[in-house]
Amino acid sequence: MVRTLETGSDNPILRTQSSPIRKRTRSIKKLARDMKATVKPKGGMGLAAPQVGETVRMILINVPADLYTETGFEECEVNENYLLINPEILWKSTDQSLFEEGCLSLPDYFGQVMRPNRVHFQGEREDGSVIEATAEGMFARILQHEVDHINGILFRDKLHRGAGDSSHAMSYLTPPKTEE
Repeated sequence: MVRTLETGSDNPILRTQSSPIRKRTRSIKKLARDMKATVKPKGGMGLAAPQVGETVRMILINVPADLYTETGFEECEVNENYLLINPEILWKSTDQSLFEEGCLSLPDYFGQVMRPNRVHFQGEREDGSVIEATAEGMFARILQHEVDHINGILFRDKLHRGAGDSSHAMSYLTPPKTEE
């Protein structure tokens, strides 16, 4: 089932530290199915459980083939849903790059975020097996973005402000809705 997205930078669900998943219950399996059903129709490259209203440590990564020819992680193909449960980033490279990010929970907003190019992570695959691996490129970037979500952090909290930049660092495609 496609779920409704939680939105807004002050949304308490998006600002909550998510709890580890201890058991693969029926509701956890349904959440995984729902996240897979939600990510593509909403136009996302990743999704974290808090974005669909569940404060548990589950993320989904989907690198779109229309934008990328490879993911940066050998276990994940482009256009493939890659689900991680209880992911943790163990190490981040010192080499970083600036890239424009957006977020399904902050619709229409985009901003430049500096992130490490490679990460070493661990977690559990959907089948329950444990993984510890290194990823780079787009997979690494999306992984960091989604792990931030399960830690109550939004990309706007990490916006890059260049030397002497006094701008807001975040732009929007359509003006935000204002109350009349």
